[in-house]
Amino acid sequence: MTRDPHTSTITPEVADELRAMHAIARTVNGNTPLDDPKRQTSIEFTAALQSLIEQGVTVYRLAKVLGVGHQAVYGRLARHGYRAPSPSLADRQYRGTTTHSPRKPPNTA
Repeated sequence: MTRDPHTSTITPEVADELRAMHAIARTVNGNTPLDDPKRQTSIEFTAALQSLIEQGVTVYRLAKVLGVGHQAVYGRLARHGYRAPSPSLADRQYRGTTTHSPRKPPNTA
């Protein structure tokens, strides 16, 4: 069985764009405001990963291009609702974003 070489490759330009988006997306956490441009980049990055997977690029190839483990890619896709979480995390609720300030107010005593 032979694979279509056009369905499983990532061009150098796309790889560079994915790496740049990944550098921003990995800084987003629960304390990042919903309207922060970094959060939007994170959402777009995950959608791009899913799109590439639908085009035939493997998760392992994406992980290698990004310099992360394949479980990191699977976890990101699960957190954003593109796939079911792993069985060990299936019964846990994903926290999402927090609504409180990440810093305590100064002590005014």
